[in-house]
Amino acid sequence: MHSALIIIDKAPYGYENALSGVYIAIAGLDKGIHTDILLMGDGVYAALNDQSSEETIGYPSVGELTYSIFPEGNLFIHLDSLTQRGIEYGDLVEIAELVDDKTLYNILKSKNHIIKV
Repeated sequence: MHSALIIIDKAPYGYENALSGVYIAIAGLDKGIHTDILLMGDGVYAALNDQSSEETIGYPSVGELTYSIFPEGNLFIHLDSLTQRGIEYGDLVEIAELVDDKTLYNILKSKNHIIKV
């Protein structure tokens, strides 16, 4: 089975990367490609729970959109990126799965395709 990892390292708003990355993951899953998302760097902000982007800037909530990949796909959050930004695990959407550097290395090795958006 083909597999892909979508890496998002840009903040969820002000750029199209996060929104596009989630849509790419959804499309991959629809095509039968086991697709997961990795949020790292400022991309971890996309996993924050209770985003009010629809009310404030008229954009869909990237956090809510991530539920579209579940349960076929995983939403991985880079632990060091989260820690560096002072975000607690409890602040994240429920499907978020924290990964340390060693686990991230193994995930990267296991994928056929890695797409950084």
